[in-house]
Amino acid sequence: MAETGPGSPKNTARSEPQPSTDLASDTEANHEKLDQELRKLRSIIYSYSFKCYGSASKLVGPDIIKDRCSIPYRFTGDGDSALWNGLLCFTGRNPWACDAIKKSQSEDGRIWRSTRRKLTENDGNDYPQASFSRDMARGVMLYILQTRDRNLASRWSDYISENGALCPDHTDWSCDIRAQSYRRINHVLATVEAQDISFSHTVFPCMWPTYPVTSALHETVMEHRVEKNESFHLHLAAIDLLMDSQLKKPLYDDESRRDMARVLFRRKPYNLFYQYLAQGPTAELKRRILAFAPRERPPYLAQWVWEREIPARDIEKYVPSGQTPTDEQLEKAFRDYVKLESMGWDFVFLIDLVLEKRPEESI
Repeated sequence: MAETGPGSPKNTARSEPQPSTDLASDTEANHEKLDQELRKLRSIIYSYSFKCYGSASKLVGPDIIKDRCSIPYRFTGDGDSALWNGLLCFTGRNPWACDAIKKSQSEDGRIWRSTRRKLTENDGNDYPQASFSRDMARGVMLYILQTRDRNLASRWSDYISENGALCPDHTDWSCDIRAQSYRRINHVLATVEAQDISFSHTVFPCMWPTYPVTSALHETVMEHRVEKNESFHLHLAAIDLLMDSQLKKPLYDDESRRDMARVLFRRKPYNLFYQYLAQGPTAELKRRILAFAPRERPPYLAQWVWEREIPARDIEKYVPSGQTPTDEQLEKAFRDYVKLESMGWDFVFLIDLVLEKRPEESI
């Protein structure tokens, strides 16, 4: 079936030549060829991806709306920047993203969603989105694991312990410290020998005397997450797996991590980040990145595509009503979604994970 999407099939075929399938084998020669193509692709994508005050950001529309990324305007595109900056920092190839995390911490140790959100105090106290969240905390943890910045880690830990939350404006509970987040943050802090957050501020005081039991519960919960979660909740589970091997005391052994990653990839075979976690930087994954990634700026730099489900509008192009989509149909739909809405940084991140790496290697 010919592809449809934002561009015509003819233009798509001309602008996105596909690597030959023989490049899928893991020979050194193939990896070198694929890495060369990936470097060129990364340069193209990097050139149109958007930063707001030095933070990876969305730009939901044409370039003219970049003007909204200024003070005193409110700008929604940097609401998840702490997570994206942390992921990009974690690859070791984007020092600017590491700097963005560091610049998002205020004098009292508090960390904000982005550098601009710190400067504007989250665009005012009446802004409907909390100034931080447990999701964004993963970006900070990724930063800490990559940079070993004990100073930032200790100041952040002190702030959390003193305030009992990741941020004070947590009316939607996005900043409360729950048993799972408490445990993971402290494992990261211990890895860099920073001060733990205070145990007394978890949200489940009834579990305080039985914390070792909650540790076992967390293992079960993680296995449930990879089997049952969807959308960004599933992506957060994937990030936890990505971080785990970097901990001084990992929560899972290598085989358990790989088994859970295989579940992710089995459930979402079009998600190349999950393929990376399940298989590593294989030549086949590099070939698929080259096949999936847009060569031109998408109309909407709107999504970190690895954390979203394929929109129904794209699935419906290929799947008759009432039928279960095949993997092939889902892949075509996902590629249409990417061409329309990929923010760019999502592919920069993935390319950086695999570039110049071989299947036996990991971060």
